[in-house]
Amino acid sequence: MRRTVLVILGVAGGLVALVLVAVAIAIATVDVNSFAAPLAARVQAATGRAVTFGGPLALKLSLEPTLTARDVTLGNASWGTAPALLKAGRVEAQVALLPLLHRRFEIVRVALIDPVISLETDAQGRGNWAFGTTVDAAPVPAGSALVAGPALGIAEVEVRNGTVTYRDGASGKVTPLTIETLVLQSRDAAAPITGEFRGSIDGVPVALKANLGTRAALQAQQWPFPVHLAGEIAGRNATLSTKVMPRNEARQVTLDETTLVLGGLTLQGTITVDRSGARPLYIVDVRMPRLAREALALPAVAAAAARPGATAVPARPAASTAHHLLPDDPLPLALLAAIDARGAVAIDRADLPHGQALANVVARFTLQGGRLELTELGAAGLGGTLSARGSLRAGADGRGALDLRVEGRELDLAAVLAAAGTPREVSGGKTRATIDVRASGASVHGWASTMDGSVLVLVGPAQLRASGKTDEALDRIGAALNPFRDPAGGTALKCGVIRLPVQDGVAHVERSIAIETAELGVSATGTIDFRNETLDLGLRPQLRQGIPLDVAHIAGLVRVHGRFDQPQIAVDPAKSAEAIARIGAMIGTGGWSLLGETLINAAAGNDSPCAVALGAKAAAPAAGGNPANAAAAPPPVQELGNAIRRLFGR
Repeated sequence: MRRTVLVILGVAGGLVALVLVAVAIAIATVDVNSFAAPLAARVQAATGRAVTFGGPLALKLSLEPTLTARDVTLGNASWGTAPALLKAGRVEAQVALLPLLHRRFEIVRVALIDPVISLETDAQGRGNWAFGTTVDAAPVPAGSALVAGPALGIAEVEVRNGTVTYRDGASGKVTPLTIETLVLQSRDAAAPITGEFRGSIDGVPVALKANLGTRAALQAQQWPFPVHLAGEIAGRNATLSTKVMPRNEARQVTLDETTLVLGGLTLQGTITVDRSGARPLYIVDVRMPRLAREALALPAVAAAAARPGATAVPARPAASTAHHLLPDDPLPLALLAAIDARGAVAIDRADLPHGQALANVVARFTLQGGRLELTELGAAGLGGTLSARGSLRAGADGRGALDLRVEGRELDLAAVLAAAGTPREVSGGKTRATIDVRASGASVHGWASTMDGSVLVLVGPAQLRASGKTDEALDRIGAALNPFRDPAGGTALKCGVIRLPVQDGVAHVERSIAIETAELGVSATGTIDFRNETLDLGLRPQLRQGIPLDVAHIAGLVRVHGRFDQPQIAVDPAKSAEAIARIGAMIGTGGWSLLGETLINAAAGNDSPCAVALGAKAAAPAAGGNPANAAAAPPPVQELGNAIRRLFGR
């Protein structure tokens, strides 16, 4: 039995050896260069583009022979700006062995080494990668066996050390890509296509693996076609799952059931690209479970840095923006002119600074010809609701014209102060805010610097407690206005008004900022300059019932000036000296009763600071005194002296 098996194996081995010898002889007699013209004709018939070879073809013998061509060029579309769609230093094609015995090429694997690929669209959105036999095809030689054969089926495509540029025909923007490795393969026509990409897109490093639908489904145009990508983009985990659905002869492509995850950002929904018009139109209907500012930030990688020999763009001097609270970095407004879009975005939670957040954000928009229209924006947050609408028009100079209206209703003062970075323990204080402005600029700070319009904030009754930090600007202002206040006891706020008419980035305040407490009424006059983020305000306190009568006139005028983030607070010495002299004269003539009556009436009459701030005409102080007030016991001289010493730090 053993002898029989050995004989069978020996005969089989001999037959295999004879077959291999026969194949080797057959291949050796093949002149591969005789296939150059038919092969070029076959590619031209399939793509409509001319193919040229810069040198002779070479065939390397093995179980899977490899055909090599050097300096291969594939022509561009007739309307293309680049001279060729593809230029490759070397193209390697592994072919099936047995078909060679019949002098037929069946390609198993194609590798492009050192290719330069120029992708572009025309003004109508047509891509030069869309091949056809009617637009750019030349006549195909008759009688070619390759032309009459079945369509090429390639099991694997590989690209190594490639350079790709993508030019948008509508905007003229060119996006560079580098390919370290790109591999697409499928075991057979019925197996899924798998792939891997490693390189960079516009200077951002990308490493992704792909799992796609089958080659048979793609060739038969069976839709939807599944796509799943996973890997890293700019060092962040990234995945994309979607189903590709072309419509209207591929003039419209929908990415259905799409889920995109990039770091902490997740996006779900449908994205459609419609190329049936003069410009591509992107239609989106997406939802984000959460939007955090850090999830949007990608590492800044300049595209120029990815290209050898490129000159780096010099960094902006740090001193020019060191004290700006509003960002002065240029916004990517050119993107508005690059595409047209419309749709809706829903965000379950959008994070704000200092632990605050918005919920149930819904935005609807249209973008056409570089003009973004925000037709609806609504959200719940800061204890109330917010809404906005407006427009942003991108200019050719990189600037954008902004027209915006934002309204907040029933907001909690505590939440508003926390979002602004000045948290306070607050009870009550329902707040309403309206911003109606127009501006032009290339950054957020640029918009603020050119702003025209109005800002209005109304605050209702509230009980505020101090932060406990003596360096807080609000606490220092309160101490200057009222040295006798008890920080631990808090402040009973009756109302607050901020009404800013703004022109050319400067708000001119004429008693249009005011607060009223149980102790004081305060009005502000001066300027707030958003161009250099400075302010210069005079805060004039008015005495109200329930506190020593000397306070309001000793602190005759408190000045707040300097940068937004580092305001300086000082008592106006001229006003204080004038008030002290007037108080001294009254005391010297025995006018305690008259002094108390004058001060109280001057502040607590019909001249409400909040009403004046809202635009009501200031009422003149009432003539004469109130006997009830005049009958109040006058403060002792000792208390007045202590107030003066405390005010001036003595």
